[in-house]
Formats: sequence, structure tokens, C-alpha cells
Amino acid sequence: MRVGERVSTALACAALDPGLSGVLLFDLDPALAPSLARRLAELLAAPDQVVVVGATTSEDDLWTRVRPWPGGRAGFRGELGPLVGADRPPGVILVPDLARLGLAATRAAVTTIGADVAHLERTGWRLTWAPRDRWLATCRRDEIGRVSPHLLDRFAVRIDAAGLRPGPGNPLPEPPPSWRRAVRAGLLPGLSIGAADRVIELVPAVGAGARRDLALARIARALAALGGASVAEAAHVDEAARLVGLSTSAPEDLVPGPRATEIGPSTRAAPPIATEPAVREVGAPPAEPEALPTAALPAPGMSGDPYPEDRTEPEREAEPLRSPWRRGAAGGPPRGHPIGAQAAREVRDIALTATLLESAKFQTLRCPDHFRGSVAHPLHVRAADLRSHRRAPRPGHLLVLLLDHTCRRGWDWYGDLAPYLQWAYALRAAVGVIEVGAADAPDELCAQRFSARSLLDPRVREALDRPAGRATPLAHGLSLAVRSLRHDTQHGDAAVDEALLLVVTDGRGNVPLRASRTGQAPGRVGREGVQDALDVAAEIGRLHRVRSLVVDPGPRPYAHLTTDLAQALGGSVVSGGPGDD
Repeated sequence: MRVGERVSTALACAALDPGLSGVLLFDLDPALAPSLARRLAELLAAPDQVVVVGATTSEDDLWTRVRPWPGGRAGFRGELGPLVGADRPPGVILVPDLARLGLAATRAAVTTIGADVAHLERTGWRLTWAPRDRWLATCRRDEIGRVSPHLLDRFAVRIDAAGLRPGPGNPLPEPPPSWRRAVRAGLLPGLSIGAADRVIELVPAVGAGARRDLALARIARALAALGGASVAEAAHVDEAARLVGLSTSAPEDLVPGPRATEIGPSTRAAPPIATEPAVREVGAPPAEPEALPTAALPAPGMSGDPYPEDRTEPEREAEPLRSPWRRGAAGGPPRGHPIGAQAAREVRDIALTATLLESAKFQTLRCPDHFRGSVAHPLHVRAADLRSHRRAPRPGHLLVLLLDHTCRRGWDWYGDLAPYLQWAYALRAAVGVIEVGAADAPDELCAQRFSARSLLDPRVREALDRPAGRATPLAHGLSLAVRSLRHDTQHGDAAVDEALLLVVTDGRGNVPLRASRTGQAPGRVGREGVQDALDVAAEIGRLHRVRSLVVDPGPRPYAHLTTDLAQALGGSVVSGGPGDD
């Protein structure tokens, strides 16, 4: 089955069975996500019911909203959000990138996908309905560790869509008319006993819960309905397993091979002899031929692993469904980009649009003649209507990690860095990594820098495991650290209260700062690179709200260089390294 047919079949199964309301497509081209969402909406007979949710979607965008009232009487009215499925046909919720889905949409997905009933009590609304919307999400396999396991568990249908490419027409084949009739009928066949046993054989139940078993059984029932069968048999289960990428060969189907015979002193092979051994005929008793078991091969281009989170190291926070708590700068202005509105507690940072929309709800009650005249009437705004911006939290702590890869030879620095990495993780600090002397650096005369929202960024782990190169542009790395610390701690809008600069180096910088900036390798260096590093470190020592530590890699020649560097930084030296030589 080709990738287009596989994706088209999965969408038809999701449209047919409301229990398969979560569809996750791995490694899909982002340009194809809208067209696939429209295909799923067409199968649901609701081509216009496609809503996109992402990282910036807030609670006010999902459940209830205030909109202008069109018509002869000007005004505003409240309306239900796109996730409220009461009194409307089911639609499609499109998630372009599941790894970057916002907290509000993540909570909504965990609450509604696969739920039998949903309740809404918000701003005067009280509703109960059965969620029937289909969620279509895409995610890269190498980013699956960033997604909450509770959210991944809601997506029953997992399809590898890596081979699907955009083209001039629709990337999916047109579904047969029988599929559309089956979706409109909505009748699902029962599951035979043999099919249920086959589901148990194919899906291991070790710590995975019951959702995977139910998902495979539901996909088998949907495939049977699409094929016009009255009962889902074991063959439909195998077809469903091949659709999502599960292996259909059970361990008991394997043919046992001959056991290896132990060779003891009495059974050792005799030395070769010059004469040819006598040949004698051995007769075998006649027996019926036995057929070897067969196993279906995975489709070309499929990874064969619909649950990569079982073997992926987590790269998310410990509590991904809870709002992070961060301490901001005391007495400072509100920081962070607006993500919603809330009741105002002070007269600054007022959200004007949200305030006017809140007051518009009560104009008829406060002024009965508000909409009767033809002249524009000012709004009656009270203190209870004031709304302020709800802003995304910004980290109050910063870890700047300067890694000198040339000092790591034979040293496992994870144990020495663990306390500081745990500090950054516990406080959800922002992380800046500066790499010096990496073997695969684009320019060995320059240091490289990147910023991460937290320690869970996979680039941090890659930086800690990078091999060492030859050059050590320590002075350039410290100059990048100065620029980062000044921007995050000294500017007027800086939200960082405490910054920790952790320098892991032996202090032997053999690249002057001038060579790093001009890109020209020097002829003779001498002490110039070390002195440039000390001069730049003195600038860091004059910064406020910055604490500096130098991790010593252990005994070596010129061991005093780390002490000199720590004194210039205004910090201290932490003993590390493998120990005595």
C-alpha cells in the first residue's frame, strides 16, 4: 500500500468511527496539512468546519468569544468557540505541529479527544455535548519526546506520512463511493473472537494501557465496514496492523532453529586426516511436508514503529500540562507577549479591546436606551469591566554554559555538571550554550552560540556530546557570553533576576580574539590568546546579577590558568576532572 493510499484509508477510518477521533501523521510535509484536513472534513460532510490551533491559542479562542452583532442594531454578542460541538456537525481540528502545541489547546485535546461527554461552564454558558470532532495533527519523529504522553495517548491512529509529497493536484487518491456511503451510514460491524485474540497477540500490554488495543480493534472494524464486511475478522486486524506499521508476526510463529551443541573435552573436533572417510547411506523416515510460516513485510518507506515514544528519551518538562511558575523581577513592568486577557488587578497594562468587549455585554442592562437612538452612544465602562493582558511567563533565571571541548579528553563531565543542570531544570531557566573547540565547528577559529528555552532542548544534549577539535578560541567564546549576559540582564526590559555563567575550560586559549574576528589564522600566538580571554572575563566580572564559576578539568600543565580566569570573572573555581594523572 502506497503512502497516499495509507493516509487516505486512515482518514476514512477516522471519519467512520468517532472513537478514532485523533489522527497523528509522522513526518508530513507542512504544506499538505490543510489539504488533508479538508479531505477529512469532506468525508464528515462539513467542508467548512476546519479550525487551526497552535502554540498561541488561548482559552478565549477555544470555548467562548465575543463578536460584533451584525444587523440594524449595533452591538456585541457572545458566541461559542470552535471546540464546543453542541448543535453542529462534527468538524476537524488541525494541529500543524503537535510538539509546539500551546498549553490551552493541549488541555482541550486531552479533555475532549475520545471523551463520551464534555461540559462547559464559562461566562454564563452551561452546555453538555458529546465530542465528535476529529483532531488531525502532524509531528516529526525526532521531536516526539517533547510531547506529553497524555496527549500522545489520545491519538489512536498513527500513520507514517514521510513519503507524501505536494504536487499540482490532490496528494491523496479520490476515495471510492463505497467509502462515502459507509461513512454516511456510520454502521460498524462487530468484532469476532478470533479478531479479538489477534489484537491481544499483536499489541503488547506491558505498561501501555488499553488504548492501543482498542485503537487497533477499532481500525479493524472500520476497515471491515469500508470493505462491506459484516464482521471484523483476524485478517482485518492484520490489515489494520499493517496500516499503522505494526508487525504482524507473533513470536510463536517463528521457526525454532537447531540448538547449539556444547563442545566439551570429549567432543572436541578431531584433527583432519589424510584419508577420505567412508561414505554410507542414511535413510530418513517419510513425512508430510510442513509449510513454513509467512510474515508480511512492512510497506516501503514505513518505519514500522507507530509508538516511537516508547523508545525516545523524554525532552519535555516533568509536568507538561501544568502552567509553569516563574518569579519575575520584583516591582517591574509586566513582561512577555500577550496570550489572553484576565480581570485587571491594577490600572497598568490594561487590555483595551478585551475591556470594551467585556463592557459591551452589559450595555442593554446598564442603559436601556443605548441602542435606540441613531447617534453613536458611548459605552458605559465600569471598574469590573477592566481587563489586563495575560502574558506568557518569561524565565527569571539564566544559565550560560561555555563548553571548551578541547579540555574534555578522557573526562566524563556529566557528573561535575549535573548539579548546575539540575538547578537550571528545577527553575526552568533559559539556557545559552557557547561551544569552543568543537571538531565539527564551521570555523575552528570562532566559537558557536545558540539559545534554548529550557534545558530540554535536544541541542543542549548534542553540545555536551560533541567531540574535541584542535583550536581553542576561548576569548571569542567569552565575548559571546558578555553579549548574551548584557542583553538578558542589563537591558531595561530584561526579566532575568539571576544568571549563572558556567565556564568549563582549562584556560589554555590558543586563538587570539583578533584572529577570531578577522578569520585569519595567526602565525605565532604565545600568551596573546590567554590574555585576551582574561581581558574579556574582566568585563563579565563587572556585570550585576551574574554569578560565575569555572569548572577545572583536573591536573595538567599550566593549571594556574583556571584560577586566573576565575579571578578575572569575579567567581570561583570548582574542582572537576577525572582526578590525578
